Amino acid sequence: MKQGYVTHYSRQYLLAQGFFWGSYLLLNIIFAVLWNSFSSAAIGIFVTLSFVLLLTSHQLRALYLRAQPQLTFLRTCLHLGWLIPCAALTIQILLHLLIYAVVALTPEHSSGIHPFSIGSFVLYTFNTAFMLVLWSMLYLLRTEFKKRRETEIAHWRDQAKLREIELQFLRSQINSHFLFNSLNNLRSLILEDPQAARKGLADLATLLRGLLQAEAHITVPLREELDWVRGYLALEALQFEQRLQYEFVIDDSLLDAKVPPLLVQTLVENAIKHGIAGRRTGGLVSLRAQRLNSNEWQLEVENPAAELPALHQGNGIGLANARERLAIAFGEQAKVELQLGANVVARVCLPL
Repeated sequence: MKQGYVTHYSRQYLLAQGFFWGSYLLLNIIFAVLWNSFSSAAIGIFVTLSFVLLLTSHQLRALYLRAQPQLTFLRTCLHLGWLIPCAALTIQILLHLLIYAVVALTPEHSSGIHPFSIGSFVLYTFNTAFMLVLWSMLYLLRTEFKKRRETEIAHWRDQAKLREIELQFLRSQINSHFLFNSLNNLRSLILEDPQAARKGLADLATLLRGLLQAEAHITVPLREELDWVRGYLALEALQFEQRLQYEFVIDDSLLDAKVPPLLVQTLVENAIKHGIAGRRTGGLVSLRAQRLNSNEWQLEVENPAAELPALHQGNGIGLANARERLAIAFGEQAKVELQLGANVVARVCLPL
């Protein structure tokens, strides 16, 4: 793949070189015709000059590529400030020596060639330097644009990889936290109710299989998240029995809305751990999803406050993890807040 890309780029470069200096040759011939200076000698001079300039520009490119890691764009321009005039002067000196050597050896080919003059020499040198500057600027601007674009692409690619690593770490925190709690609940049922424990293990296996399928996604549809939450609540109900009640009040139009995997499960787990578990009689966990406007919707998980207020001081992994995963998935478009009172409400606002 890399080799093919280099070959394609080299072909582009050669075509650009041929087009640029071929156009320069054509312009010289057109001006020679307009000024009645067209001759076989003039054609030979123009072809030779265009070919020499092509080789010179190619050598300038080679020098640039060799020094590129150490030179900035500004320093490159400063170096070209003396390289190009020297190259133009050298080219014109050699070209004039060649021309008048040929004229001296073959006078019959001197038709159309004017006698040497300082004015014309300076003019031709300036013209040569101008063409080399024009070619160099076009090449440098294209190269710098390409370099900056590749740097930006690499930056965003690295950012995406970093976000994926962060997301995988956050998922591993949630998965291990949830798995530990679920297995701990099932362990307590093995001797008390083996049949319920077996059903719980089957629910856990089904739930984990769904969670593993979501590992490759930053967001999942709300309907999938609700299925996992129902499985999670069924596992928790094995431990809390009649103390745990729950209800879902969901706007059906939001079932395809996107949420980070395990976000709702995290909020429901917090509601049980810091609310229901801290009450002798348990209580109701209410899960609600409603549309706020055409661009935003709201998710709420409500539970009665624990009888021991100190239980609300240990949210730990839960809400902090939820905030981080929301930031990764939606940036500043999503926010989560916790409202404390007789009932505790975890409220999340998400974009549509």
